[in-house]
Amino acid sequence: MRIIPLDNKIKNRYDSLFKIATHAFVNGLIPLLDLPEDDYTIISNEIFKPGRDVKIMDILLKGKNGYINIEFHKQPLSKSHLNRDFEYVLQCYFHYGETMDQKIVILDKDRKSIDKLQILKNLEYNAQCYFTPEVDGATILNNIKDKIVDNETLTDYEQYVFSILPLTNHGHDNVEKLVEELCHLTEKLNIPEKNKEAIAFCQMILVDLFVNDKNLQEKLLDVIRMTSSCIEERENRLRNIAEKEKQKRIKAEQNEKQEKQKRIKAEKRINEVNTILKENRHDQKTIQKILAIISKI
Repeated sequence: MRIIPLDNKIKNRYDSLFKIATHAFVNGLIPLLDLPEDDYTIISNEIFKPGRDVKIMDILLKGKNGYINIEFHKQPLSKSHLNRDFEYVLQCYFHYGETMDQKIVILDKDRKSIDKLQILKNLEYNAQCYFTPEVDGATILNNIKDKIVDNETLTDYEQYVFSILPLTNHGHDNVEKLVEELCHLTEKLNIPEKNKEAIAFCQMILVDLFVNDKNLQEKLLDVIRMTSSCIEERENRLRNIAEKEKQKRIKAEQNEKQEKQKRIKAEKRINEVNTILKENRHDQKTIQKILAIISKI
């Protein structure tokens, strides 16, 4: 099985959200997707089939007992979606000789998803589907608030759910207010700094998805920046780069202006010389005058 670096061509913001949370809190998937207890690592995998485009799975986990593929879907699972996901399982076996389990995470629970493919008369593929609106986000959030009061450390599962909480069964009528509350809670979490960085990136996506008020957007992004030193440092680096580029442009414009002024003066002196030459005078005084003008060019 060929392993490639993590895929940067993320299809949409929901995929981004799930992938960031999964990479940061991979073991949080164990209770979320009923995975066997294991110490999982994430690898990003391409599936190559001769004559076809390279296909890249959303997430591929490797544990002691083998591989588990996780696919994320915002929309209900259609037959074409399930055909594609099942094809990953088949190609993984036929081209690499590896078997793998597959879990499918679906955001939209209101509309019916296809969860079964009839492969042969007596052979079906039954998808293992999990719906984020079925995750009890309200209880998890209350548990997290209690842990903040007691300064207790959050589990990977709690951090994972906290990162995607507006997509769960959160019990809030106003999602904007929920996102605002989450942004303000992050700084108070008793978790490693790198985990706060991951949550901050997730919250930037949540603000983009669910906060329509432009003023509130800016306020929350400021809160996120203060929470995440990584984001703040990156923005400072970008500002420094922009300032350096600006100074380079100013200097280049000044140099160009000076060169233009030099060209204008040179042309003026050449015209003076041409004028003198047209007078057809060759005395010593005229020659000295011409040499004096040329020396200034």
